[in-house]
Amino acid sequence: MTQITKLNKPQLSIPNYLRDTWIDKHNKTSFKPIQLPTHWNPSECSPNLKIQDGLRLLYIGLGRNIYDTGAVRANCPIPFEAGIYYFEMEIIDMGERGNIGLGFGKQSCPLTRMPGWEKDSIGYHGDDGLVFFQNPVGREYGALYSTGDTAGCGINFLNGTVFFTKNGIHLGIASTHIFDGDIYPTVGLISPNECVEINFGLKPFKFNIDQYAKYAFAIAEDQKNKMRKDLQSN
Repeated sequence: MTQITKLNKPQLSIPNYLRDTWIDKHNKTSFKPIQLPTHWNPSECSPNLKIQDGLRLLYIGLGRNIYDTGAVRANCPIPFEAGIYYFEMEIIDMGERGNIGLGFGKQSCPLTRMPGWEKDSIGYHGDDGLVFFQNPVGREYGALYSTGDTAGCGINFLNGTVFFTKNGIHLGIASTHIFDGDIYPTVGLISPNECVEINFGLKPFKFNIDQYAKYAFAIAEDQKNKMRKDLQSN
C-alpha cells in the first residue's frame, strides 16, 4: 500500500504589527509565501564589516575616512505587499566617531557607501542627525544617536512615505518617495569599534509600530471604501 505524505505549507514568522493583514493571510494559505527580511546577507556585506549571529554588525576596517565605509544588505527585499515595514537598530557601541547610518536602498548601491549617499538609497545618520536622500549632502532631520540609543526606519507603502525614529519617537516624514523595484534594509559603518544590532521584528520594538500600522491600515481601508462608493455612484 502506497503511503501518502501530507505536505505542510511553509511557515514564516511575521512581526506582530502585520498580524491579520493581507500578507499574513497570504502566507498562511499559500505554498509560495512572501518572505520578509530576517537577517543580514553575508554575500551582500562589505569586508569592513563582520556579521555576528546574523543580526549584529561589527566594524573591522581601518576606519580612516569615508573610503573605508562598510555597508550590508538584508537577506531579501522589503515586500511592498506588506503595506507597512519597520525595523530598528540598537547602537551597542558608537566606536571612535559614531559614523553609523540606517536606511534602505536598491541592490545596485555600492557596499562602500553609506545609506543615502547613492542613487536609490536613503539613510538617517547618527553622527550628525541628517537624512541623506540619493545625495552625499544631507539635510537637517533628527537628533544624533550613539551608544545605547535605538534608531528605526519605517516604510509606508500605503501612502508612499518614509520615516525614522529614535528611542521610540517618530521623527517625522523623511521622504515622500519610495524607490521602484526591490529595496533592502541596509546599515553603514565607518569608524573603528562601531557595533550595532538589528531587529527585524522577532522581538519587541521601541517604537509603537503596532499602533502606527493599525491607524495606517484603517486609513487605507477607509480610502478604498470611499473610492468604491464613488465609483458605484457614477
